[in-house]
Amino acid sequence: MTPEHRQTQRFLALDPTRSVVVEACAGSGKTWLLSGRLLRLLLAGVKPGEILAITYTRKAAREIEARLRGLLAELARADDDAALKILSERGLSPAEASAALPRARGLFEAVLAAEPPITITTFHGWFARLLSGAPLQSGVAGRTLDEAAGSLLDEAWAQLAADCARAPDGPVASALLWLYAEVGRAMSEKLLRAFVDRRAEWRVWLEAQGGVEAALAALDAAFGAGSDPFADCFTPVRLAELEDFARLLGQNTAGDQALGNALAQAVVDLREAFDKDVGPASAGDVRLKPHLQDDPGPAFAAIRAAFLTKENKSRGTRKSGKEQIKRLGADGDERFMRLHVEWSARLIAAIEAQQDQRNALFNRQALVVGEALLAKLEELKRSRRVMDFGDLEAEIDHLLHAEGTAAWLQARLDARYRHILLDEFQDTNPLQWRILRAWLDGYAGTGVARPGVFLVGDPKQSIYRFRRAEPKLFAAAGEYFQREFGAEYVNNAHTFRNAAGVVDLVNAVFDGVPGFSAQTTEQATLPARVELLPLIPVPEAAEEEAGEGWRLPLEAPRVEAEDLRRAEEAAQLARRINEMVGSWQIGSGAKARPARYADVLILTRAKTRLATYEAALREAGIPFVSPGQGGLLATLEAQDLLAVLRFLADPADNLRLAHSLRTPAFGFTDDDLLALSVERGPWWPVLRRLGQAGECPAMRRAADLLSGWLEASAHLPAHDLIDRIFHEADWFARTRAALPPALWPGVHANLEALLELALNVDAGRYPSLTRFVDELARLSAADEEAPDEGLVASAGEGLGRVRIMTIHGSKGLEAPIVWLIDANATPRNAEGYGVVMDWPAEADLPQHFSLLGRVSEVGPARRAFLEAEKLAAEREELNLLYVAITRAEQVLIVSGIAQARKSSVPTAYSRIGEAMLKMGAEQGVRGELPAVPRPAEFFGQVERGDAAAAQQPAVPKVGEQRSRAPQTVLDANAQGMAFGSALHAWLEAYCAGWPLPKAEAAVEQAARKLLGRPTLTRFFDPAQYRRAGNETSFVGHDGKPGRIDRWVECEDAIWVLDYKSGHAPADALLADYRLQIAGYRALLTSVFVGKPVKALLVFTEGGEVVVD
Repeated sequence: MTPEHRQTQRFLALDPTRSVVVEACAGSGKTWLLSGRLLRLLLAGVKPGEILAITYTRKAAREIEARLRGLLAELARADDDAALKILSERGLSPAEASAALPRARGLFEAVLAAEPPITITTFHGWFARLLSGAPLQSGVAGRTLDEAAGSLLDEAWAQLAADCARAPDGPVASALLWLYAEVGRAMSEKLLRAFVDRRAEWRVWLEAQGGVEAALAALDAAFGAGSDPFADCFTPVRLAELEDFARLLGQNTAGDQALGNALAQAVVDLREAFDKDVGPASAGDVRLKPHLQDDPGPAFAAIRAAFLTKENKSRGTRKSGKEQIKRLGADGDERFMRLHVEWSARLIAAIEAQQDQRNALFNRQALVVGEALLAKLEELKRSRRVMDFGDLEAEIDHLLHAEGTAAWLQARLDARYRHILLDEFQDTNPLQWRILRAWLDGYAGTGVARPGVFLVGDPKQSIYRFRRAEPKLFAAAGEYFQREFGAEYVNNAHTFRNAAGVVDLVNAVFDGVPGFSAQTTEQATLPARVELLPLIPVPEAAEEEAGEGWRLPLEAPRVEAEDLRRAEEAAQLARRINEMVGSWQIGSGAKARPARYADVLILTRAKTRLATYEAALREAGIPFVSPGQGGLLATLEAQDLLAVLRFLADPADNLRLAHSLRTPAFGFTDDDLLALSVERGPWWPVLRRLGQAGECPAMRRAADLLSGWLEASAHLPAHDLIDRIFHEADWFARTRAALPPALWPGVHANLEALLELALNVDAGRYPSLTRFVDELARLSAADEEAPDEGLVASAGEGLGRVRIMTIHGSKGLEAPIVWLIDANATPRNAEGYGVVMDWPAEADLPQHFSLLGRVSEVGPARRAFLEAEKLAAEREELNLLYVAITRAEQVLIVSGIAQARKSSVPTAYSRIGEAMLKMGAEQGVRGELPAVPRPAEFFGQVERGDAAAAQQPAVPKVGEQRSRAPQTVLDANAQGMAFGSALHAWLEAYCAGWPLPKAEAAVEQAARKLLGRPTLTRFFDPAQYRRAGNETSFVGHDGKPGRIDRWVECEDAIWVLDYKSGHAPADALLADYRLQIAGYRALLTSVFVGKPVKALLVFTEGGEVVVD
């Protein structure tokens, strides 16, 4: 596609007079397109309140809002040329842009003041707004959205169990006990929780069937309940066939002879039972009585063994051959093989039909319990006037389809919205699409103009099946809007994010995948590197164990070698990151800079094994932010605070008290804790007594603080209490002092997030500290409920930290360097004990709804549905890989560990490996990033050491001293051994990565103390600045020479550092220092035009002074 054609397509998508469906690849600028479409609508005179924009997450909604506000603000402030350029880029001709300019200038104010305002929200946010004005007779008026309402399920379970205990012979109790006996309590609860999660779809299906009994009858019919699965097996004619087959078995091999004897005896037993029940055998096709089909017993077991394996598969080893023909004769062989094939198929069909009948009974029992549980849950929600997301969908769907409310809601929607924008539509679920279509279908035949529609999405990025997303809806909705609304279709496969090398990999991996179009990129000249690291091999002991065969446990104990492969992969990760940071060049041209920690995004399929990788990064001194297992609340800093809160909720809890006292806020030693444990019973009274004695200052301080917090916890909200704890315990400063400088930014962000979380949880108004702590525990357990939101924002990019995220959580993000870890892990197999549902994308209702126990017991009636689910899961694995690769702007590194047992299931690693071979990268590496060059001197009169020094990069690798160096370190001062000169020389060598010069202990101690200050980390950590220089000579405007100790180019400013020995001096001398460094600052201001220059005096004995 040419640039001209892409522009035509883009302008078509922005045209406010057209309805448009846009399929947009990753990095194609969907948010730019959405904000541009909104701008064009506003310019066309559409009122803000007439626009409805729906996206998948609150985070995405906020981003669209911010982008629109920024665009409107820029139009309000920009000069005419810049404003006209913005309008022309959004599809206006020069004449149209000039005419629209006055209106564009006023849109910022108009949109901010608009009533009603523009609606940019999620589906659930929109549903909540609609329900807020529902009629009283609807039964939902006055109910509020509470995302924690799902926690009421445990309470509903308890009430249901109490009801069953009061009426143990009732239908619900009987069904529950049957379910427990069939699959156990744990699996029963798992099954019913899955049913509750799908209650909205169940309600739709239930209403379509006409009630519970009708729904159960429909399931009985689908499963063939009431029919006889063995009707064609136990008849006189069939028994004669079995006798014949038993005779032939007796003439065959020794193994078949044994089977034949058992089969012959089984036929005798069945004939006796037949004669006893229905009289003498006749030639008619009369079957046995039902009790024999329900439980055929040993006779049926013998028949099955004669034809099938233990897995109920036909005996594949039974084949015709010369030897068998000799034993049975030609006619006997033909008869033998025909009976085997026919009876194998007959028995398999009967066994599967029997399984379906069991499934019918299983569903009848489970759905009786499920309905009772739903009733309890709904009763609790009604009594507390709350709803959750599932309730929102179910209630809105009911209102749109019920006779008494459909017209009201339709009229309300028609009167409000004239334009609809639907973002990330690939993540929509069938019920949401049914609701939307019910509204839009209401326009048919009314004569009312339909709203304009703008739909954008990418089925390749649909990765939320666990949240009921259905990617096929995108195509179905696209066809609907093209047919009913005359919408145009635009396919945008051009990315502005990924370098050409990354796009080449995407095209190679997904070549031939249905629905994939080859992508192109705007970043054709941006350097790129794709690297597939060798798999960490399986240890020899593990290989031997995997293939050791049978072992007698009583005689030979299992020897398990410790598997350190993941730790080895993690160490490789940390080592390579430190090699990249400061050495690889990110970007190109004027935007080129050294790689930083914040440029690295580590992606994983699941959180379960992150602890190993986090430990390796921590040991390597690499700052990082990670969701971990349990999110924010699982971090060490959060656990420290929670220990204090739990102690305040229960002062008799010795374990929580011990944890609290070991936190950096108190810093107790083991000996201190032993002193508290001398007496039996609670430690808190002992601590108070020892604190009052005053012999140990730490104990006195801890007792005083905890006593004050205990008293305050009785009346302060959680947020205010935590704020007081942080302040009175000097929590931040003490925690910072206990950490390596590289880890403090992440810990600081998490502590701030904990304070914010306390304010957000029920608006900080929990009636008791115990309730607040319990709610935090629930949030920690529900960490996967909102993968896009999380309890901590992904702030690593702004704080100089490596980010670790799940692929689900990284949706919408990007990074120059992406590392996909554990990429050789195979996807999990389908799990049982859930819902089986068939809801075709084009259908208005589910076509099937049932509950599944074990996957192996699916039965023939539902096998096609489960196969479809399997295919959908496989496609989602591909989508996850697409999302992971397309997060990378320039670099993608893939690593993993070899599998102990070979598997034919494709993994992300194997797919990328095949693609790399197709691209000719046999060694696993394709492309290269340039190394960081020696920073260009900012003006000509620069003196450096000897020629060898010029070969040294100015930005060293973190944590490594380079071995290459000039033969002599720069002589910083010809006068020699003065403390200040020696300090300068030592710092210069350290920053340049040269071998450190010999210096007095006091000099090195002062230098290392200076480098260890957290306030100066940003000026010495290459991951946190663009470039830097040391001991830079210059000639000033007055012709006088000078030398700058260190200058650092950060993102926001240029900093000039001047080292001074000792403490900050008195005002007179400090004024001289200020004057000196102000001259440096003025000089650099004339060099780095357009970027602020700041100056900092750094004193070796402590303290810094910023010179404005």
